[in-house]
Amino acid sequence: MRTFKTVSRCASASQIREILGPTDDEVIARILEIEPTIEDVQRAYRGLRPDDPSRSFESILEGKAEEVFEVLNDELPDFDSSGHPPR
Repeated sequence: MRTFKTVSRCASASQIREILGPTDDEVIARILEIEPTIEDVQRAYRGLRPDDPSRSFESILEGKAEEVFEVLNDELPDFDSSGHPPR
C-alpha cells in the first residue's frame, strides 16, 4: 500500500501580504524566519482580527501558527475594523 505525504510549503512574502494586507517589511521578515505555511499565517491572522467571532481561537493556536500570532500581536496590535493593520 502506498502512502502519500502531504508536503506543506512555506508561505512566501507575497502570500503573507495577501493575507495581512499592507505590512511592514520587518514584520514580513520576522514571519518568514518562522517558515510558516499559508495555513499557519491564516490561522494566526484569524486569531487577531477584532471582527472575527472566533477570536478566542487564539488560545488554541499552536506551533508555527502560534509563533506567527505572537509576531502579529507584538507588531500589529491595533487592527482596524476591516481586520487589516492601520496604514
